[in-house]
Amino acid sequence: MLMERLASAFGEDAVVEKGLHLSLGAWKIPRFIEEYLVIRECAGIPEEECSERVSAILRRFRPDPSEKNLWLKRLMDEGSLMLMDFYSVVTDIRAGIHKLRIPALDVKNAMVSPEVIDKHENLLRIGVWGIGRLIYDPEFTHGKRGRSDPILMEEFVPYQVSRLDLSRFASGRRQFDDEEWTAILVQSLGLNPDAYDLEQRLLLLMRLAPLAEPNVNMMEYGPRATGKTFVYRNVSPLVRVIAGGTVSPALLFYNKVHRTVGLIGVMDCVVFDEVQYIKLRGGEEVVGKLKDYMASGHYERGRKQVTSGCSLVFVGNADAPVETGADLDPFLPSFARDPAFMDRIHGVLPGWRLPKIREASRHLARGPGLALDYLGAILHELRKVDASGRAISMLSFGREATI
Repeated sequence: MLMERLASAFGEDAVVEKGLHLSLGAWKIPRFIEEYLVIRECAGIPEEECSERVSAILRRFRPDPSEKNLWLKRLMDEGSLMLMDFYSVVTDIRAGIHKLRIPALDVKNAMVSPEVIDKHENLLRIGVWGIGRLIYDPEFTHGKRGRSDPILMEEFVPYQVSRLDLSRFASGRRQFDDEEWTAILVQSLGLNPDAYDLEQRLLLLMRLAPLAEPNVNMMEYGPRATGKTFVYRNVSPLVRVIAGGTVSPALLFYNKVHRTVGLIGVMDCVVFDEVQYIKLRGGEEVVGKLKDYMASGHYERGRKQVTSGCSLVFVGNADAPVETGADLDPFLPSFARDPAFMDRIHGVLPGWRLPKIREASRHLARGPGLALDYLGAILHELRKVDASGRAISMLSFGREATI
């Protein structure tokens, strides 16, 4: 059976039953966290019991958005509680404090134990999913001006892959032929490989290129409901999706007030969803910095200089038939119509060749696949492997190519 083959090749902690999401999706947490819980809590138990057990854990440790004030009251009354969330820490050097952000409780100025920060430095980088033990005391204060909320995170257990063996992954991959492997990867992404032909499967896997390779600049256009951003939202905490709205230089590059590096400096991939509706605050300055970064992997803002491997993906809806690249012109945002900008795009994924995801029973995966937290960690490690020489040896370019 496929489950046994995958477990033998990659380890039991790397394999999960994909169909369980159909009963856990209501919790609105990233898929890689769901699957982490399934692997940790459900070894050797039936699917229905697993779903009930994971749901019970989420009810116990993950507040519903409407219950924020109930959880805050409980924290005040009981003095402590355990909470599952995406925690992050911001350093306020002027006040001399570290501010803990707890999104589920809408708290932005809590305190965090120095031991927790020392042990989990990613809290200071991009944030970490996990369970934290929160302590409340109205006498708590922190920093030179005592500006912190009276909440302290005393302990923290991260939800992430603790050990990763890239050589074992490579060895496990060799146990499957190419057709099997493409089907396994598509299923691992939560989609039913039987609903897609080979070309469509490869297009789905193209979405992983910016995650497995640094400094890839890619566009994808296609109809709505083809899952354009699903992978990016659910495969890794090192991917950030920006959906429409106004995007500032502080968010992307460097925040001069807080002295923090922006998303492009810390993420593996930044995805601009609904790109035709995105507005770049700062206009030409931001476009210029984007073009410079896309060409060199380097940018400057003020005195800050940053070098990064962050890939950029621009995703948009194409509401009319697309036959050639020229047909995309009406859907491009104004900043992308600059030839110098488009010269920095390495490829356009033709999402119009993918079917819409209409029926869960047909298009969504059931059966075993690689867990997304494991796959996301593997993709991150693959960024350190330079395969460009091998790729170039397999390609030829016509005389009309200019880049």
